[in-house]
Amino acid sequence: MAWSWSHTNEAYSAAEQNVQNQDREWLETVYGEWHAAELDEDGELDINSFNEEQYNEALLEAKELSDDVLADYIWQRMSDAATCDNGGHNAWACPSGCHTVPFDLVEVAE
Repeated sequence: MAWSWSHTNEAYSAAEQNVQNQDREWLETVYGEWHAAELDEDGELDINSFNEEQYNEALLEAKELSDDVLADYIWQRMSDAATCDNGGHNAWACPSGCHTVPFDLVEVAE
């Protein structure tokens, strides 16, 4: 079960920053997962769908994109879906919710 977003602007900013702070492999994987998701007959995102061919093509495409472009794409798709875990602590970063980011800013170790 998933919830819809209902958070403060500060929480959305923190979640977006948490996406920006992810490592390259995470960004490429989540980018691929968004491309692999398909729409159902009502035009809604089918979180149970996964097109492996589209996923593999997107992984190759992601190699050519900058981290910022990947993160911005993921954030846009996340924002459109606006789905989070029960309790609202973590925003779903991918269509199925297997990749998430918290709505609280996570400090990055330097």
